[in-house]
Amino acid sequence: MADMNDVARLAGVSRGTVSNYINGVKVKESTRVKVEAAIKELDYVPNMAGRFLKTQKSDIVVFILPTIWNPFFSELAFYLEKKLRNHQLKMILCNSEDDYKQELDYITMAKEQKVKGIITISYSDISPYVTSDIPIVSIERYFNDKVPFVTSDNFAGGELAAEELTRLGAKRLLMVGRDIENNLGVMERLNGFKSYCLRHHLNFEMFVKRSTSAEFKEQLMSEIQQLYKNGVTFDGIFAATDRYAQYCLNVLNDLQLTIPRDVQLVGFDGAKNFKNEETIISSIRQPVEEIANLAVEELLQLEKTRHQVQRKHILPVTFIVGKTTKK
Repeated sequence: MADMNDVARLAGVSRGTVSNYINGVKVKESTRVKVEAAIKELDYVPNMAGRFLKTQKSDIVVFILPTIWNPFFSELAFYLEKKLRNHQLKMILCNSEDDYKQELDYITMAKEQKVKGIITISYSDISPYVTSDIPIVSIERYFNDKVPFVTSDNFAGGELAAEELTRLGAKRLLMVGRDIENNLGVMERLNGFKSYCLRHHLNFEMFVKRSTSAEFKEQLMSEIQQLYKNGVTFDGIFAATDRYAQYCLNVLNDLQLTIPRDVQLVGFDGAKNFKNEETIISSIRQPVEEIANLAVEELLQLEKTRHQVQRKHILPVTFIVGKTTKK
């Protein structure tokens, strides 16, 4: 197995130069090319533990998210990993399954391993643990003025959904969402939709329940089915996430309603399951790549600004047209 001395001999440079390159110290461009070529030819794997002991700097960032079973979270993880890689950093993906204890275990692990930092999406009460010495950036949820915060403009997104549905001719609106403790993002979307409807004197109703994810799916589909069977019909529905919009679409299809002629439907997120996926559900699109880029940039700035009030980023959203709204 090749070592650093072998790399130095093949590249025609000193061992110290190779060490500098591996530890992120800037070297001449011509030297970098030779060292990289030697590393590739010898299939040399640097001793990262040794590098950490020498520099006391980890190149690992932990990303804690509630679930991987969500296209928005998956797309966000993709762009985070890509941005971190551009800074020669590596990402560990931690799926907490929305479990408070699991999140604390991941935070403890990150502290013990002295990682570069944590980027988290959390709806649990972990506030007492985000004031530790380890750098933390929060996506979607505000913790305190010491933790950088990056989110979409959820309130404006809810308003935009109501505006688009009415612009496209919907007269009787239904708003659906799950009331999740500490999930300010979803509640802001619902509040924005409600605010727009009230300001413009629109005819709307709400279906918002506090329940588990599985319970909510059954409750929502049962409620919509019962309403339409009883003659209470809506020609425009806003769902606080694309997943909830899919639940609505499934039951509307079961009722043999024609989408979007009979009912127009708008979700929220606009993420894709795969890169070239056709947009089916019209949605309020979150700027996923920009959220990822800002989260990483804030994490890298934390060493310089740890004792200052951290910045909050609220990013604009857009409406994307799918097959569930009229042209």
